[in-house]
Amino acid sequence: MAVKKWLAAVIACFCIFPAGCGSEQAEESSPGTLEASMEENTWTLSGTLDTENNTWHLEFENTGNEEMKLNFQDGQEAEVIVKKEDDSETVYVYSEGKVFTQAEKSVEVSPGNKRRWDGELDADLLDPENSYQAEFQMLAENLDSPVLDTSKNP
Repeated sequence: MAVKKWLAAVIACFCIFPAGCGSEQAEESSPGTLEASMEENTWTLSGTLDTENNTWHLEFENTGNEEMKLNFQDGQEAEVIVKKEDDSETVYVYSEGKVFTQAEKSVEVSPGNKRRWDGELDADLLDPENSYQAEFQMLAENLDSPVLDTSKNP
């Protein structure tokens, strides 16, 4: 568990000092939907939080010409954190209360193909009176995948 926290801190540093990182964007596509995305030379990563339907999606796409192997330290492939925007109070953590296999694993993504993760939040978790932000992270050890952070109000 300490290794995951260390890895998350290292990756967060890459976001603060993004030399060499691809372009990252945070945008609001429709009411109640927050998005963030990043493009690298051979892949893209995008995350979406739909506050009206209480769902989230994280998607990795291989935009290169060669197969990509994603190496994961254990069964957890992604992390999603939802916070209140005004006071940064955490209201949802995807991994909280879950148990993941402790075996390393690799996933191959062919050129032009995608790997997607989806989740649902409890219906009463998000208060329509509040604004939220989401952090999305793919936990592949072999990619410099930063935390995608939305900061727009739904």
